[in-house]
Amino acid sequence: MQEQDNTEKLTQTISDIVKFMGKIRDKDFDEAATKQFVVLPILIALGWDYANIDTLEVFPEFRVGNGKVDYALQNEGKPLVFVECKRWSAGIEMEEPQDQIARYIFQEGVDLGVITNGGGWDFYFAYKTHVPWRNRRFCSIKLDNQQEAIANFQNYLSKSKIIDGSAKAEAEKIVAERAGIQWDPKPPSSEDREILSREDT
Repeated sequence: MQEQDNTEKLTQTISDIVKFMGKIRDKDFDEAATKQFVVLPILIALGWDYANIDTLEVFPEFRVGNGKVDYALQNEGKPLVFVECKRWSAGIEMEEPQDQIARYIFQEGVDLGVITNGGGWDFYFAYKTHVPWRNRRFCSIKLDNQQEAIANFQNYLSKSKIIDGSAKAEAEKIVAERAGIQWDPKPPSSEDREILSREDT
């Protein structure tokens, strides 16, 4: 019942955003507006409680090294996903935002990273030895393709699938299959992390 309610809420949320996309484009929403009117409503519809100060499930301006990521999605105080937001008109496939999210998720040891400008969402898997980070993007969502967006959001960003690990497992499998290497569900060893560190710099 809860899952059905979440699906209906997500469907309505995306429908509302798509309905007003023309108005959003005209206003050229900056990053703060994109977060408030697009990103947070979608996270809420996916089951994340952004206002819970006890659990800090949606931790804003999460410090990573010398920088900050816009949101860390957490469980029991442990960050599981980083979400980096850009202004509505920003190109999220450019090298700079990709470098940024790759650096953040690697430095903090987080498995999944997302870059979004509100209308587009790119999902990255952090660790796969011998796979350059640019090839670790496993999903791209465009809000105007609503049915596909709903399915992918539920698979890769819903609170339940992040916490039970199924989103991470599916992401790693997709990246491994695309790279033509055997899928190994074990976490990276210290030697693997060393290799990845050299590849990502």
